[in-house]
Amino acid sequence: MTIEIRQILVPLDFSEHAPQVAEWAAHLALEHQSRVVLLHAYHLPVEFQQLEGAYLPPDFWTNVKAEAVQGLERHAASLRAQGLEVEAVVREGYPATVIEEEAERQNADLIVIGTRGLTGLRHMLLGSVAERVVQKAPCPVLTVKPRSGST
Repeated sequence: MTIEIRQILVPLDFSEHAPQVAEWAAHLALEHQSRVVLLHAYHLPVEFQQLEGAYLPPDFWTNVKAEAVQGLERHAASLRAQGLEVEAVVREGYPATVIEEEAERQNADLIVIGTRGLTGLRHMLLGSVAERVVQKAPCPVLTVKPRSGST
């Protein structure tokens, strides 16, 4: 059986673990001659939206998006330097939903996503974006756990 991986979707959250996720994706992309789509999803947490009198400067979302584009471009440049074809996509919305939608839109053959390993009560209350993506993704998902000593 031959597994074709033409498109790899790589959601990045800009945590210290993100370079490890990009590394895994690059390795697989080089091995399978795949195209890589880097994705960052941003959203305003519900808790903040519910704060009465919460103020957001008029250019808040513009700045958030611009910073996300810059962050993805840094990762993209590193992958392009390895000879990979890379697209960077920044979208607003709940991360798990955006990842699922983008995987469909891009016809992704694989999603490579990091997990920070939430445990206990935090996991019960917050869940995990990676876990939700694994459950609902339209394609296989490779989760990358932080190396020992990482958070």
